[in-house]
Amino acid sequence: MRARTIREGSVGLLILIGVGLFGALVLWLRGLSPGNRTYRLMVEFKSTPGMLIGTVVRYRGVPVGRIQAIQTEANLVDVTVEIAQGDLRIPSGSIVQANQTGLIGEVFLDILPRVELTAADLALSPFGPDCDGSVIVCEGDRLRGISGASYESLVLSVEELVNLLSEPELIEDIKTIVNNTTNLTASAAQLTNELTSLTQSVQEEITPLTASAKNATDSVAKAAQQLQLTATEVNNLLLNNQVGLVSILDNISASSDRLRAIMDTLTPVVTDGEFVQNLETLSANAAATSTDLRDMVEALNTSTNIVMLQQTLESARDVFQSAQKIMADVDELTGDPSFRNNVRDLINGLSGLVSSTQDLQQQTQIAQILAPTASGAPVTVSLTSPSSLEAPPPIVLTHDGQRYTFRSLAQPMPNPPRPTEPMATDSTPSAP
Repeated sequence: MRARTIREGSVGLLILIGVGLFGALVLWLRGLSPGNRTYRLMVEFKSTPGMLIGTVVRYRGVPVGRIQAIQTEANLVDVTVEIAQGDLRIPSGSIVQANQTGLIGEVFLDILPRVELTAADLALSPFGPDCDGSVIVCEGDRLRGISGASYESLVLSVEELVNLLSEPELIEDIKTIVNNTTNLTASAAQLTNELTSLTQSVQEEITPLTASAKNATDSVAKAAQQLQLTATEVNNLLLNNQVGLVSILDNISASSDRLRAIMDTLTPVVTDGEFVQNLETLSANAAATSTDLRDMVEALNTSTNIVMLQQTLESARDVFQSAQKIMADVDELTGDPSFRNNVRDLINGLSGLVSSTQDLQQQTQIAQILAPTASGAPVTVSLTSPSSLEAPPPIVLTHDGQRYTFRSLAQPMPNPPRPTEPMATDSTPSAP
């Protein structure tokens, strides 16, 4: 008896456990979790094509709930949506759109947020009166939904397109468009041929131009290289002569300071009235001098003076020609070696003759002085200066019809002292 009771109790317990598991499975399939709190939203649609109770609700493409109820009214349809994730924060102003996947696919209710929530916004709770509806969607809020892509809307669009294409006017317009397209295609083909020929012509003309441009580019490159080398050399020159340039600039600065000091010194002198008056007087004198020079030039610039100057120049030219002839004769005469030797011998002989004459004169004077002394009588002697003696006659030579005169160049003897009283001598002869 007791074993039967235990067996029947075990069977009932197993039945209760199976019923509980079946209920939990149903709740799980419906998206309900016992340990998670849910909240509901109200979405308004003008039409709900394909939506049913139990339709999946997705947030950013992820299932987060289902449709709990659909209530139809005169102007709209209220759809009750249950969000199974109580910790999900949906930004306020999000778009709720009903979309259908494929031709026979099920409908999904997609929630698309427009803004990003901050950390402070995520800390808000959608439950209770403290929920801020301007930031997140709270429990019981109403949202406006829109119908997205669906099979019914596609069919309606195709039907409207077919009706539009079946109109005769549209068909005529399409024919006209086709004809115009054909003409445009022909014109485009002709234009393409012309463009091809034009391209060939341009290519033929561009080929030499390209070569010229290449040459010009090479020239520019070479010039740029030369400029770079010049800039490098100038830079090196500046670096090498930096000290010199600094000293030159210092000297220029010092010179500028000196010139400034000189100008400061000369400024009072220049601005002085006397200095200005002297300048005016100097300018007037210069003007008068210029006038006198102009008058002198005008006086000399006459036909008579010009003729006289011409005659003077001609006379001077004749004199120069005669002097040139004489110098030529002298050169010809002095250029003969035998003549030069004869003249040299003659001069040497004359020089010896003059010397012998001077010695003879001196001996004669001495004999005249000694002759009275030997007789014992006083004698008064008056010495005559050699300058009073007559010079020997000049020697005249003739060569090629020209007369040449030579004179002695011997120096006269110094004058002996002239006694102021008669010289008295004793009768006793003196020793010689």
